[in-house]
Amino acid sequence: MKCTKRWIKTEPGWRITLSRSFRDRAIGMAAVYLLFFAIFDTPLREPTDLLPPEENLNVAEARAWLDGSLTLPQRLWDSALHQGRIYNVFPPMMTFVSTAVLPFSPDGVPYLLISLLIVWPIPGLAYLLFLKRTDSVLAAVVLACTFVLGTSAYCVLGRAIQGGNVCRLNNAVSQIGLLVFLIDFYGRRRFWLGGAGLMIAGWSRWTLLAYLLPYLWGLWRRTPERRSVNIARWLGVAAILLACPLILNGVKFGNPLNTGYAYIYEGRTDQAAMDVRQDGVFSPKRIPRNAYAMNVGPPGFEVRRGRWRWIHNTTCTGLWWTTPMLLYVFVDARRIWRSRANRPLLAAAAVVFLAILMYHTDGATQRGYNRFSLDFVLPLMALIAPFAMAGKRRYLTVALALWSVCYFRVILF
Repeated sequence: MKCTKRWIKTEPGWRITLSRSFRDRAIGMAAVYLLFFAIFDTPLREPTDLLPPEENLNVAEARAWLDGSLTLPQRLWDSALHQGRIYNVFPPMMTFVSTAVLPFSPDGVPYLLISLLIVWPIPGLAYLLFLKRTDSVLAAVVLACTFVLGTSAYCVLGRAIQGGNVCRLNNAVSQIGLLVFLIDFYGRRRFWLGGAGLMIAGWSRWTLLAYLLPYLWGLWRRTPERRSVNIARWLGVAAILLACPLILNGVKFGNPLNTGYAYIYEGRTDQAAMDVRQDGVFSPKRIPRNAYAMNVGPPGFEVRRGRWRWIHNTTCTGLWWTTPMLLYVFVDARRIWRSRANRPLLAAAAVVFLAILMYHTDGATQRGYNRFSLDFVLPLMALIAPFAMAGKRRYLTVALALWSVCYFRVILF
């Protein structure tokens, strides 16, 4: 049911009353934010606190750009050392943002800005996505809260606000882009809006460039009589998306196809460094190890003072038992596959999943969660959303949502 406006004549003029549908949806949005701020327990930084270049590679790179250089003045953790020069190899979205901010805040990016522009919009955008997919306020509230409070997004958003770690912050920014893209993909399919979402997502996490596939399908189906124009639009967006990393790779490392990730481990002797030297950044050899870590990843236990104690994984934790609602992907596989719009999105998520399985590490400092899963969790939730609260299943779905929130809010912390 669409939102409508009713004009009612009064004295001395006219006034607008909003339909009940609009009021219900606004109440749903308010409920999502009330639950988010009530449960999300990460303390906010002081309004004057800054994320300095010394603590985030993207901010450091932005400072270098403003100083007229591509190289960093000092080596930070996970920076690349190549031919005696230090580079940032992480995607440049936060570098672009930091470049725009640093002239007004030379000492660093304000944490308040990170909260307002990156973290706080995510619950509202998630609610809009699931409202579009379900046309149910209750379902949208349950699914949005499950995403922000019952998946690894809970941990990533908290660490983005608290510490500004380059990986977690980029993960958080990528969710903004994915949400914008999916809202457009399942909405009116404005090529510019979906393209903007892809740029935010793809320039925050390179793996998310895989969602160019469903973006192409969306343009192909949008106006069949103008397919040649739509293909040209897709090629333009794809060219911009891919040109950015290719140019940066070529300038920094002399080869557009060299991402520079291997140079992160130059001079290091840890296990990850040895794995990269032996098999490269991506290798099919790692699929069994990473598949177990990402899909099963059980906790450990120890006996202390006569009691069993739960010990969280410090690398990668199983996705399906921490957020069991995602198992609907298998239960509803046939219904998902019937929709032509779902197929390219599911295929892109599978490509991302496979890339993560071949990655040289199964996780790093991920205590009890799996930040890599955020590259495909939102698309999977968008796929199952129309069926998640159908009929009597809604009781099970609410129970699964409560378990996930309980795990990330109570058990994990």
